[in-house]
Amino acid sequence: MRMFFKDSEKAMKKKLLIFDLDGTIADTIYSIRDGVNLAMDKYGFPRKTYEDIRLAIGNGARELIRRSMPEEQSRDSLLVDRVFADYDKLYALTYANIDGCYEGMSEAMHVLKERGYVLAVLSNKQDGYVKKIIDMLFPDGTVSYAAGQTELPRKPDPTVPLMIARMFGARPEECAFIGDSEVDVKTAKNAGMTAVACSWGYRPREALADADFLLGAPCELADLFQ
Repeated sequence: MRMFFKDSEKAMKKKLLIFDLDGTIADTIYSIRDGVNLAMDKYGFPRKTYEDIRLAIGNGARELIRRSMPEEQSRDSLLVDRVFADYDKLYALTYANIDGCYEGMSEAMHVLKERGYVLAVLSNKQDGYVKKIIDMLFPDGTVSYAAGQTELPRKPDPTVPLMIARMFGARPEECAFIGDSEVDVKTAKNAGMTAVACSWGYRPREALADADFLLGAPCELADLFQ
């Protein structure tokens, strides 16, 4: 299946395309796993696998850490805060452990930029690391704006997506939110934007059933957004 259209009328010209990062633009789990395990090692907690991290990400870095801790210790919110604070520092040693974008993603995003779309990135990863990773993957400025978790509400709350839309003078209906998880689909719906789901990421297709479009490969982005 190349492309699943739930509402063909939404395949219209957009102005702003907002992308998730982890599992959408690049496979970042190894970098996250390495940072998490440095934090787990510090506290003597069991190490996590790629699959453990795949299942735990999506709702912000603190929640990732809570889910990665042993069950009993994860109930202690002050301890979770301490482990998260250490992870936030230790991730500086591992965040760049990324092999690049998914095959075809960089090329697709450059094509979209050349067609006049404004490209932005919004992740529930820590804001500073989102900016560093996007600068690393797209040093030519293909991505006009990148943001991560700050004091503002995180996805699927629509506050930040709508803020980005206003920043670039786009109405919600002129925007699409592109991501690999049910959190991203909910974000798009909550913001009144077109929801484009990526089946190459970290969630099964059935979790993406509410999306307006389901894409099977990054190259299909250029087919959808003409």
